Amino acid sequence: MPPIEPPRTRWFSRWDLLPLGVAVVLLFLLPTLLKGLPDPLPSHFDRHGHANGWTPLRGLPYLVFGIPAFAWGLLLVSGNAFTGTEQDPDGRKGAAMAPLRGLVATGMELLMLAPVAILRVGMVGLWVLLALFFLCLAVGVGLMIRDMKRNGLGPVDTRHYRWGLFYVNPDDPALWVPKPLGLGWTLNFAHGGSWLIMGLLLLPLLLLALLPRLR
Repeated sequence: MPPIEPPRTRWFSRWDLLPLGVAVVLLFLLPTLLKGLPDPLPSHFDRHGHANGWTPLRGLPYLVFGIPAFAWGLLLVSGNAFTGTEQDPDGRKGAAMAPLRGLVATGMELLMLAPVAILRVGMVGLWVLLALFFLCLAVGVGLMIRDMKRNGLGPVDTRHYRWGLFYVNPDDPALWVPKPLGLGWTLNFAHGGSWLIMGLLLLPLLLLALLPRLR
């Protein structure tokens, strides 16, 4: 019996060019955007718009480019890691996640400019960037669902999902499992390794909360 060839799928998509292009544009615009701004840069504000946290200007590029790049890489790996397995034998699920990956990374790049936008145009700048981020997220999810349906990917067994969100099944050896509608992947919270992964996923948010307070 001849060996079965693995599915020929591409890890990267044209959607990955979107955050790359935005990053290149921001790389050229950032010196102009930061010109005349104080150092350290007020980057955390209370509900009244008063600054209560600061970030050195030299640290802002790490936020603008680093955190979106981390999110993009995480979505890239999670979307393609199971290609060729029984969970995604032909790579169709991984391919369907490409629009979400590109749009979420792009939205995060824009959102990381919030400290600059607030100083330039006030709190309205933050709300505009938040709106753009959630727009990118909504469009990405919508395109992913569309591609899932086009590929004929139906719902999975939901018996082990708590509140429709958290998969808990100690009898399932898989650490990553399909989400209820097959839209991406989620953790099996019955396994101890899932909590370690959750900690790693939340680490960038913790850094984002702490960095603005560095003086």
